[in-house]
Amino acid sequence: MNKTARPSLADGYSVAGLLRAVLEKGRPCRYEARGSSMHPSIQDGDVVTLRPLAAEGPRQGDVVAFVPPGTESVRLHRVIGIDGGRYLMKGDNGLAADGLVERRDILGAVARIERHGRVLRRGPAFAAAILARLSRTPWFTRLSRRLRRTIGRRDRKA
Repeated sequence: MNKTARPSLADGYSVAGLLRAVLEKGRPCRYEARGSSMHPSIQDGDVVTLRPLAAEGPRQGDVVAFVPPGTESVRLHRVIGIDGGRYLMKGDNGLAADGLVERRDILGAVARIERHGRVLRRGPAFAAAILARLSRTPWFTRLSRRLRRTIGRRDRKA
């Protein structure tokens, strides 16, 4: 690879490796979210800006990018609990938590979300913490899925 060429996945770089390299230099980076595990907060195709973690690490309610142990994939999920320096993660649209994740597996925190070229407003930190607590309960996840289906049907009819 020459010095002017940009690294690519074809050169053997993983997305996780590229994100980690940029964030470890203290620079924010943009990443296109894939999947529906964080719906409705983050939707498939949204562009998120990740910022490096603060020294104290993520707080409950923060949405972070992390690499699940034993993989090189990147996930965006919410921190729903902290236990002895490890972080319990869960997608807003999932019924089960991912389990505990070490600090070293967390790449960065979501600082900004863009959908269709527009920046989405995010609520206050306490609202994210409440959502993190509620997302631990299966009834909340089922309720949010039901509401999403109802709203989706209404939008298709219009």
